[in-house]
Parts: sequence; structure tokens; C-alpha cells
Amino acid sequence: MLNPFTSVPKLLSFYFAADSYKKFIPELKRLREAGDIEGEKEVIRKGQKAVIERMAPKLGVTFEVTGEENIPDNDMTYMVYANHQSFADVLAMIWLFKDRRQMGYIAKEEWRKYKVLYNAIEYTRSVFLKRGDAREAVKSLKEVTDLLKQGFALVIFPEGTRSQCHEMGEFKAGAFKFAEKGKVPILPITLDGGYKLYEEKGTYQPAHVKITVHPLVHIEKMDKHEQKEAAAQIEETIRLALD
Repeated sequence: MLNPFTSVPKLLSFYFAADSYKKFIPELKRLREAGDIEGEKEVIRKGQKAVIERMAPKLGVTFEVTGEENIPDNDMTYMVYANHQSFADVLAMIWLFKDRRQMGYIAKEEWRKYKVLYNAIEYTRSVFLKRGDAREAVKSLKEVTDLLKQGFALVIFPEGTRSQCHEMGEFKAGAFKFAEKGKVPILPITLDGGYKLYEEKGTYQPAHVKITVHPLVHIEKMDKHEQKEAAAQIEETIRLALD
């Protein structure tokens, strides 16, 4: 149960920080309609940077990065695969890339119900994934592939849901189809500590998120057998960094 004395102010700060992204939407709409992909990427990045720099201090979340040298040059298209402990994981990804590039997400369809978050997700060139619907899955796969061809970077949390603790769940087998079909390399990232922000006690507390960036995996250069082995290795690499 939420503690109203600690959680309500945090929830309000989260809401207003996310809502501040809407001021970037008119420009993003204009750039999208004009087909100015590079301009759109830069405005998305600036919007994400503005939101995280406002939101993180208010929520009391800080970040520590190891392996920053493994992040590719900004002109390379790739997908980020990371474990998923908490709501703070999205904030960690925004923080990590705020001075580098736009980051979109493969997000659950359920987030469409929350207008403020929906706008922030929709206008970062993210994709909503409707689980359990084969036709929609094919549609989402094509949408992701199209975005990758245009050079947009995407994050996926292959567990499919938050573990809400230090432990990591199993990766969904279909999660790797996005990078395979998009023919882009994978940047594996381990996130740890975000669950302490909210999930651990059901109320908002300060949290320190450790971000471990692993070497890029060129899955796009592998055959199907090698890709299967690489997917298992990526999952293991991310898991081992939690120990």
C-alpha cells in the first residue's frame, strides 16, 4: 500500500516531469510530417534529456555507469537488451543516452491507457506490443524493423515484465526476433538497484541504479544457429553482472 506522505509528492513530480514532454510534441509532429528523421531524433533526445534531468532529482534516483566505453558511436543503429527490475529502468536508459541519442522502447500495450505516458512513449518513436496476439506481433515486428532501418535506436526488456527485485527472470524467446529481423547488433545492459525506488517497499525511496554496459554483439552477422547461441550468451552475460 502506498504511503501517502512519501508517495503522493513523488507521484506528482513523476506526473509533471512526464507531462513536460508534451511541449516537444508539436515540433516532433512537424518533423515527422516533413520526413526530417535526423531532426526528429535530436528533438526526441533533447526532450528525454529535459525530462530525466527534472525527474531524477525529484524522485531521488541516481545512476552509476560501468563499461561506458562499450557504447557505440551515435551514427550506429542498434538495439539495447536489458534486464527489467523496476519502473526506474526506463529512467536509467534515458539518463544513459541523454547526451548521445534518442531512445525508443518496445512497450506493453497497457501503457496506452495512461495519456501522459502514452504521449511520451508515442513521440519517442517507441512501439506498443500487444502480447498474446499473433497478428499484432507481426505488425509490431514490422514496425520495429522499419524504425531500425531509419536509424532509430530501441530498448527492449526481454523478461517482458518487471522482476521487482534483484533477481532476473527468464528472457522471452521471441524477444530476439526484433534484432534478428532488423539486422542490427545488440548492446546488452545490466541494471541493478532500481527496484529499491518503489517496488521493494511499495513506497518511494531514494535509489541508486548501477548500469553495466557490455560489449556490442553483432548478431546481424551470424547465421540462425549462431544467433540462438548468442541470445543465450547475452542473457547469461546480463545475469552474471548481477552477481
